[in-house]
Amino acid sequence: MAYEAKQPIYLPLTDFMNLEFHLMDTRPGVKPDAFVTELVQRWLAVEMDRLATLRNGRSTRGFQWKNVFLPDGSKLRTSYRNTHEFAKVVGDRILSETGESLTPSLFANRHTTGRNAWRFVWLRFPGDDHWIRAADCRTRLATRQIHSAKLDANH
Repeated sequence: MAYEAKQPIYLPLTDFMNLEFHLMDTRPGVKPDAFVTELVQRWLAVEMDRLATLRNGRSTRGFQWKNVFLPDGSKLRTSYRNTHEFAKVVGDRILSETGESLTPSLFANRHTTGRNAWRFVWLRFPGDDHWIRAADCRTRLATRQIHSAKLDANH
């Protein structure tokens, strides 16, 4: 294992103990420092995406999935038998962690068949810090489009 320089971060003792006991119950073997490091790395990645989006605006490149546009930098997640897989929109393609070009259906069905990608793929758009099921995203978008059309018809 390579040497990694570390800097201490101080937490109130009660918070540290609560975290340690919680990890013992929910994630045996995971140490608080490793957990906090992973948490900070995830938070930084989301914040850096959000800041880049604020500075540069939304991407015009991306992947069009029926009526849902996945801008460049969008992340996709699916799971099968407790194994989570991730992919990312790069340019106008969806790429697996190994660099394989995928469609949403291929991504959802990499280890099985017959799965509806809208139900089994979760999305996280650049600048967002939460995941949304693709089907819910599609429904929200359709609802907004219907509402917008009604507003246009009334004017």
